[in-house]
Amino acid sequence: MLKQHIIKKALISTAVFATLLSGSTPILAQELSKTPTLSSGSELLAPVPQFERPEDYPQELVDWYDQNMDTRSYVVIDAETNRVLAQRNGTTPYPIASMSKILAAYLIYEAIEAGDISMDTMITVPEEIETDITMNPNLSNVGLLAGEEYSVEDLLNGILIHSGNDATSVVMWELFGSEQDAVQAMNDQLIEWNITNAQMFTVSGAPNGELPESLWYPGSTADDQNYMSAADMALVGQHLVEDYPQVLDITSALTYVMAEGEAYETYLGNSNQLLPESESAYAREGVDGLKSGFTDGAGRTFITHSSNENGREVYAVVMGIFDEGTSSYWETEILLDGLLDYPDMYQNEALPTNLRELPEPEVEEEESTESGATENEATENLENERNNTLTNFMRDIFNVFN
Repeated sequence: MLKQHIIKKALISTAVFATLLSGSTPILAQELSKTPTLSSGSELLAPVPQFERPEDYPQELVDWYDQNMDTRSYVVIDAETNRVLAQRNGTTPYPIASMSKILAAYLIYEAIEAGDISMDTMITVPEEIETDITMNPNLSNVGLLAGEEYSVEDLLNGILIHSGNDATSVVMWELFGSEQDAVQAMNDQLIEWNITNAQMFTVSGAPNGELPESLWYPGSTADDQNYMSAADMALVGQHLVEDYPQVLDITSALTYVMAEGEAYETYLGNSNQLLPESESAYAREGVDGLKSGFTDGAGRTFITHSSNENGREVYAVVMGIFDEGTSSYWETEILLDGLLDYPDMYQNEALPTNLRELPEPEVEEEESTESGATENEATENLENERNNTLTNFMRDIFNVFN
């Protein structure tokens, strides 16, 4: 049995290793584009106007970004005020690739909070996951083995540290029953947050074309992949960190060992070069997450959470980096460095915010009486009928209606 595990693990490791030869994310056979290519099944539900820059916004900062930023979309959001400190095409939805996984992580933490699962819950890997996802060399995976058990804690680390598509689907299928139902739950959550110009097609951010048609979201096509605007992506990250701050314990860790002590033990390394302990050229104090992503359609993407930029907590999102010599970490560094000379930018009340007005909760209508009046109206009428000259006279004499 151990020998079979070792052989099987070697085959899967070969597929996983193939995705790492050119970096921590796979290269997919799609034409590079700096504009979204959304199919007929990807209609925007409610487009949002572009942010308007205040008249007193520093022109020199605009020029700095125009000259140095090589991304099609980016935002920096102040966490306390939600003011947009910097942006380009901030409300335009583009493919988000594996940044999708932070929305999946939110639903997993929500299930833990509800008591549906725990970090210690063991989940057995279905054969379908290994065959259709893990063994695909074009996808970023942790190398899950069909029939073996992994804890939710292991799988969450596999999702957030190594961007495992297989790990994401395993947990989400366990919670919701199928890829399609899990995707529906993600879309429902976006609607609950009033994020309406986005669409999820897979739980991991993998393009439909990399998965068998049996896993496609109803009505979608081979060309579809998850998309969202940079501003909304920052908002999703903010929901995750504010509601479940323990996620930062995972996203700030440099390493993790999955299934430690088992024959299928797997070592994970965090690819986030912005982490202060990463010892990379991009290491930055205050950064403790969150998530990278890459497909040919999305380019390189990254959402950053920093607890200390100019003394502020911020979320930065860069999307659509296509030049081979440029990384999402370098673009994030440029983006955040540009604001260092403007520590009070967040105080500008003229700056737009990325906040969404949440839908009003539905109020149940009061039951009506046969005459059409509500119960309250009927009671009020009855009280009025009792409060007249005749009833008051009868009450005083016969103590009626008391």
